[in-house]
Amino acid sequence: MRIIKVLLIIILIWPFVDAKIANADDEEDYKKYEGDVHKKYNDDYDDDSEEDDDDDKEEDEYEYYDQRYLETNSNTWNIWTRSTYVKKGELPFKEAKEIQLKLENNNNTVSLYLIPLDGEIYVPGKIVAELLGAKVVNYDNSKILEINNGGTELIFRAGTNVVYYNEIKSPIPAVTFYLNDNMYVPISVISNGLGYVAEWQEMNNSVVLKLLK
Repeated sequence: MRIIKVLLIIILIWPFVDAKIANADDEEDYKKYEGDVHKKYNDDYDDDSEEDDDDDKEEDEYEYYDQRYLETNSNTWNIWTRSTYVKKGELPFKEAKEIQLKLENNNNTVSLYLIPLDGEIYVPGKIVAELLGAKVVNYDNSKILEINNGGTELIFRAGTNVVYYNEIKSPIPAVTFYLNDNMYVPISVISNGLGYVAEWQEMNNSVVLKLLK
């Protein structure tokens, strides 16, 4: 009888123990960001989620980014201006839609949803990165997306407007977000960051990724 009681107790508490183990595993994965360059990710990202009116502090954070209130006569949805202060151009479409994403001179194609928002075209970062041949690691608990392609590294965190580009904290033009288990990022950032530029082809309802020249 005593053995049965012990077994019942184990059965009842095991789901909670299992959940803690799963969380601990994810935390172990994230620990590598707590050293050297990445040790301040959480604090840095939290700081960037709030507006800061201190110009000197902002210049310190984004050293070589001085394109504040950049004027442009062309569309900027496919160009990573490396600034959060841009007069944005008109988007090629105004409602979310399913499109074909493909590489120029390549048969690789994927279907995905594009979301026009805040002057940017958002795409699921993992899908785009994998199409470009990058290695992707998604940390669900921390809402962090790590992308590596050759010598290029991009690290995004949902709810922020910065990316770590080759270990350099860099501003992006709009805030990333999570939707249906995917992190959505501006297509300008992920495509330019990995060496491509996106071109909208309305006749084919598609976006073609071309190598930056």
